[in-house]
Amino acid sequence: MKFIRLKLFVAFALIVSFAANAGGKEKPLTKAEKAWFDKKEWLQGIAAQPNPSIDIATFARHYKAHPERWQLAFKFIKEHDLTTLPLGKQVLSDDVTVNVQEYTTREPGNEWLEGHRKYIDLQYMVTGKELHGSANLSEGTVVNPYNEGKDVGHCTVPVITYYVATPQRFSIYFPNDIHITNLQYGEKALVRKVVFKIKVD
Repeated sequence: MKFIRLKLFVAFALIVSFAANAGGKEKPLTKAEKAWFDKKEWLQGIAAQPNPSIDIATFARHYKAHPERWQLAFKFIKEHDLTTLPLGKQVLSDDVTVNVQEYTTREPGNEWLEGHRKYIDLQYMVTGKELHGSANLSEGTVVNPYNEGKDVGHCTVPVITYYVATPQRFSIYFPNDIHITNLQYGEKALVRKVVFKIKVD
């Protein structure tokens, strides 16, 4: 996975962040958590691999607290032909939904990163490639305050880490991970992606 560091100089004044409800400082990753993650039994046999940007400590702790939510998502990936599923949203449980999407990637431009409080994003590319960018919420300057009804707010940051999302990788974005997706990698292209929303609490 190739990472690109791009500095974006921000001309917006600092306003109140919506970071307050995204969680405090996490404890460092333990050896046991790293060993559990590296063993990858939690993947349930799917071929795709986690993106290196994933917050392993947060993932390990949330999986331990709510294993049934993650198992449901990975089981869905394993047991369905994602290339033929109808587009749109499905409710898998009270805590997990999946949205099958197809769209044409767009040119980079308005680099507002989005963040969520109530739900975690698991984004799995089915076909095609696109560019994703991410940063830590603590680095953000709010440009669109958090909307509780839509579970989204937007920030700009001085530095975004970009990487290429492919069918061999999936990304997970926790409340502290603000992100931007759907960007073209090379030329604009039609892509298919499934986005799971996994409840935080």
